[in-house]
Order: sequence, then C-alpha cells, then structure tokens
Amino acid sequence: MEQNSQYDLIIIGGGAVGLSCAYHGTKRGLNTLVIEKSNYFNDQGSSAGHSRQFRLQYAQDYMAELCIASQSFWRELDQLTPQTLLGDDGSLWFGDPKLNSQEGGIDAAKDTMDALGIPYTPLTAAQIEQQYNFKDLPPNYEGFFQADGGTINLKATEQVMYDQALNSGLADFHEQEEVTNIDSGADGVITVTTNKGAYRTGKLAITTGPYVNHTVESLSLEVPIIIWPMSSAYFEKTQHDIQYPSWFVFQEPVESAQFYGFPEVNWSNPGYIRVATDFPDDGIILTDPDDRPTEPSEQSLQLDSQWVRDHMTGLSDEPFFTDTCLIALAQDSDKQLLLDYMPEHIPNNKNIVTYTAGWAAKFIPILGDMICQMLETDTDSFTYGQYTISRDNFSINWLIKE
Repeated sequence: MEQNSQYDLIIIGGGAVGLSCAYHGTKRGLNTLVIEKSNYFNDQGSSAGHSRQFRLQYAQDYMAELCIASQSFWRELDQLTPQTLLGDDGSLWFGDPKLNSQEGGIDAAKDTMDALGIPYTPLTAAQIEQQYNFKDLPPNYEGFFQADGGTINLKATEQVMYDQALNSGLADFHEQEEVTNIDSGADGVITVTTNKGAYRTGKLAITTGPYVNHTVESLSLEVPIIIWPMSSAYFEKTQHDIQYPSWFVFQEPVESAQFYGFPEVNWSNPGYIRVATDFPDDGIILTDPDDRPTEPSEQSLQLDSQWVRDHMTGLSDEPFFTDTCLIALAQDSDKQLLLDYMPEHIPNNKNIVTYTAGWAAKFIPILGDMICQMLETDTDSFTYGQYTISRDNFSINWLIKE
C-alpha cells in the first residue's frame, strides 16, 4: 500500500505479541499495518532465542487461569503448521519451598493449582534426582511436576502468525522503519509517523516490549518498567539418551542463583540442552534498552556452567551457542503483565492499547486476542470459558512527562 494510506489497525512492534495482534486483527477482517524498527524474527529484544517455557502454575489465580485459557489458542495455531509449537515435556519446579520469585514460588504455586484443580505430582529432592537426572541437591529441596507444561518453539510460533496474517491479504509488514511520532487527534484519527512515511488509523496497538518508552515518548508518557539483559547457553549432551523436562530452580541467593532449562529439541541445536540464568547479567538493571550489553555476560555463563557441573548429569559443562535477550518487567512487582489503554488525557485513549513487560511467551496467542478485544470495545475484563479475568490486573501506572 502507498504511504499516507489509511488502515483499520496499526501495530507498532513486530515481535511475538505484535504478530499475534496482526494474526487476530486480520482474522477479524481488519486492514492491518505492522511497523518493525528492525527486521522480523530478530534477536534484539524480548523475542530473542528459539525456546521459551510454557506452564500452568502461578502464584496468582488469574495468571494460571489465563494460562489455561491460552491452551486452546495454542492448539489453534498448532493446526496451522506442520511444526510443533508447544512441546509436551512437562514443567518441573524445585528448590527451597520457602523462596519466591516475581512469578511466585513452589508452595504458592501449589496453592493455586489446588484451588483451580490443576493436577501435579509432589516430589522430594531424592525423587527429583532419581526421575529427572539432577544430582547433589540439598536434601531440604522440594518440588513438583506438572505434565501440561512444555517448551515453546518461539520462532516457529512467530512465523505461523506472520504467514497467516500475510496470506489473509489484509496485512502489510514494514521493517527497518522506526516510529518518530504518534499524534492522536480530536477528530478520531491517529497518525503514526516514521522515518519513511505517515499512516492513519482509528486503532493503534503498541507492542514494542522493552522499547515501549521510546515509542510513547512523543505522547509525553512513560511506562514504569525495568529491563534485564539475560544470558543463556547450550550444553552438549555426553549421555545421548538423557533428557530433561522444562525446569526452574528456586535457591539462595535469589538475586543471582535462579536457573531454568529446557529439554533437547530438534529445532534448536539438537544434541545440546539449553540452560539459562534467571537474573540480570552482572546485576545490571536498565531503563533504556539502547544501553544493553552487546555480548552475553561472562559471569552469567560461568554461573550457568557451574550449575550444570554441580547439579546436572549427562552434560558437558562448556557453554556453546550463547546468546542474550532483553526482559522488560514492571517496576511494580505485583504486576505480572502490563496491558492498558492510554491515560484519559490522550485523545482517543480507548483506541490505543499498549502491551509491555512480563514473562509473556506462554500468552503469545491469547494476548493478540486480548488486545483486539480492547480495541473493539471498552473492555473491563476478559472472559474465556469459565474464567473472567479483570483488566485491572494488568493496568499501567502511566507516568506523564513534563
């Protein structure tokens, strides 16, 4: 389409959530434009890497309910591609049951699963070692295995949503194009200006993840987020018949000793198993994603290697295929995801929806539907089957810049 043309929906940010929004928007018959400042399927933000974890367990009932609701959306996407998007290797949580992370802890997750009727198998440290190939765990460690968890094929998920939107004939995808201004006029028209042109719409979705404050700067707004650079590595299997589920360990010190990992998968470095740190590299907390380190942290990689050496069997402890990604999190640790309309002083505020922050890969296919629901009508809650989830859980405490 020509520059300065009109669209029903414009999406700024072509990562996983932006592509989900494009998929759901075109399913609704919306003439859609997606604007990406880099290339599609890039590794420069929260969509870096090839794998993510899916799980049902959360400390918050509404987050577990959203995970349950997302399963039907994953099945829908899975039918559109020959690739498996969500593996069935299960989710193992273990460690010190007294510890918690931003997403909860072992005992809190058990309470939520009990309340919602989510099945799981409790485990002792000895059982975890015997059944799942870990070793030398502290005897006080406990955990559980939840069979509905698994590993997300992130790039294949992005690809199928991109392909479906493109093949609809309703979507334009622009890349290497940076938004320089957003103007929301009293006439109901929202104009998005980039380094290459200007585009008009009545509905706007902002899905730029850790770059959100670059995007909303022209509206004199800021979202209170923090940004973690995080490293991961793959470790070669020395025992070829060994396998792991997706797993997460809670241990002291919380700030620099949480790790998580994945099984071997045939779509990302077969013969190797990915293990990642769950803390900011070198303790760095960013407010501007442009300040990110350009290379994975040597300290994080060494801690990764030490964890593998001390507690995993059948793996070399030498890191290969190292990478890094950016994780945006809400400054308010009670907020798991941030999804909201613009503040009321912005014209057409209910026609502009912003998503950012959170460990959101497990919600990729449902988040696009949630955003489109909000743009269709002023939405206070989301109803999926038996669950009605208040939008207040995801509200943004917008900061207005002078």
